[in-house]
Amino acid sequence: MKFCKNIKAVTVAFSAAFMALFAGCSDSHVAGNSAETGSPELAGIFVLDNGSPAARARVQCVPSDFNIISADRAERSLPQAFETETDENGNYEFDSIPSGRFSIEAFHEESGQMFLKQNLANEQGEPLALNDTLRHSGSVKLLVPGAFRENQGGDAIVVGTTIHRRIFVQNGKIEVDSLPADSLDIVIYMDKLFPVKFENVSVQPDETTVWGDSVTYSFTAPLALPERENPKAENFASGDSVRVVTDIPLALVLDSSVCDLDSLDHLVGRWEAFRISHSAAKNQLPIAEPQLQNGKMMFWVRLDSLNTADEIELTFNTAKDPAYAFDVFPTNRSYSLVYHFDSGLSLLEDSAEKGYFEGSAETATGLDSSGGVLGNGMHLGADDVVTVKNSAGKDSTRKVNLTFDDDGYFCFSLWLQLESLDKEQLIFEKAEEYALRYVPKQGFIVDFYHEAMQLVAEDVSKTAEDSSYKISWVSGADGINAGEWVYVAFSRRAFEQVLFYVNDRQIVSEAEKSDWAGNVKERANFQLGGFTGNIDELSIGACFHDESWTLTTYLNQHPENRWPSLFAR
Repeated sequence: MKFCKNIKAVTVAFSAAFMALFAGCSDSHVAGNSAETGSPELAGIFVLDNGSPAARARVQCVPSDFNIISADRAERSLPQAFETETDENGNYEFDSIPSGRFSIEAFHEESGQMFLKQNLANEQGEPLALNDTLRHSGSVKLLVPGAFRENQGGDAIVVGTTIHRRIFVQNGKIEVDSLPADSLDIVIYMDKLFPVKFENVSVQPDETTVWGDSVTYSFTAPLALPERENPKAENFASGDSVRVVTDIPLALVLDSSVCDLDSLDHLVGRWEAFRISHSAAKNQLPIAEPQLQNGKMMFWVRLDSLNTADEIELTFNTAKDPAYAFDVFPTNRSYSLVYHFDSGLSLLEDSAEKGYFEGSAETATGLDSSGGVLGNGMHLGADDVVTVKNSAGKDSTRKVNLTFDDDGYFCFSLWLQLESLDKEQLIFEKAEEYALRYVPKQGFIVDFYHEAMQLVAEDVSKTAEDSSYKISWVSGADGINAGEWVYVAFSRRAFEQVLFYVNDRQIVSEAEKSDWAGNVKERANFQLGGFTGNIDELSIGACFHDESWTLTTYLNQHPENRWPSLFAR
């Protein structure tokens, strides 16, 4: 009730002030010339959007032909008679107003609120009354003609007002900021170009309006898993539409069969991704900046949860500026290093959220980009090595490292295409910590090293040491063929729980323990190399990926019959 009383009090005060101001204006003998009558030609009261008076606001009457950037300097200023200021109660008045049509503007500097009313005229020769509310400013983004150069500067004005904004072309658009709420005809002046007029641009307070024609695309990717008879999905339980998979990065690929990539390549706009559920609201997903390679456009999207009855919607809109996420592979989900091999070979980019670990190629024979399972892959010769920078030891200032404790979590996944299988080859290693090797007839071997630690004996005056050793997990040779891509995924929770996959086959074997001297004087950098062939989509982290996560990743990244597939909506 107190709120309602306050509104009533403001309304009564406003009405009383207005009646007092125009007490003599109803006289039919009052003329429009204030010099003869002593009455103002235009008067009123302005308030702010909270109902309080717009005290000390600047008010102007602007002739309809006024041009703030006129070539004649004298014409860029309003006559003093057409400018005034409100009093402490928001009252204003003009003794004379422009002949013909004009606009009235008001600006309250303290709040930043403003007002504009166009196309006013005193056609009857009698005093005018105009009372209204000032509002916060808005802005408008205009799609500009192709003749405008990127980063080119110019001026935006509204003829017949004092609105003048300096503007710049960015991403094929210009933003005109701090505009009063109204329907405006905005004129753009660029160097050595004819003025361009945008008519009836609606500006709303506290909003940015995108005005002009825009280009939009929309695609959908159903999350229904492949049929059970598909061998790549045979490990998924049939009839279960909800997978227990959360925060999983998925690759989405557009090719020429779905849309015209040549047209997309010349457009500037924003890509967005959403999970569409029939039982819940549309949920926006983090999406990384797309890569256009080998006739395909590739997107990485982080899916918050996988329900196979849902779908992912992918949209593109030229009316929005590009904006992308950096947490598709989030550090707080223990993504330590992620290589897509799409950034070039001189310095490999780490696509994990923090991006700590760039790769430096050191080679004797040269490194060549090759077709990968998604975008590009990397080809290495037997003597080629990629050293991961800053990966030697632990850094307490970082949330992630490439050194993993015995009693903690460790995982990796990658795609590998070996040219031959007749000799032992090193895939990667962090010397005397862990490694992935290929050995003929044994397949892939994951090694993890344990260095002896000092232990406190029962007698506190004595100490003892546990033993150092190497523990290995062997995949076997099934499913590994020369010249064919193979998926290798490994997750460990301490030494007690291990999940090891080659393609979609889970490896069931006992760990092999062997002697190791265990004398690590200085931790080494992580290195990739020691084999001949191609590698793609390498991910390393400190977490445990379960069966559902591992197989979902396999289905998503497989170079043939990839799931999910995008379709034009």
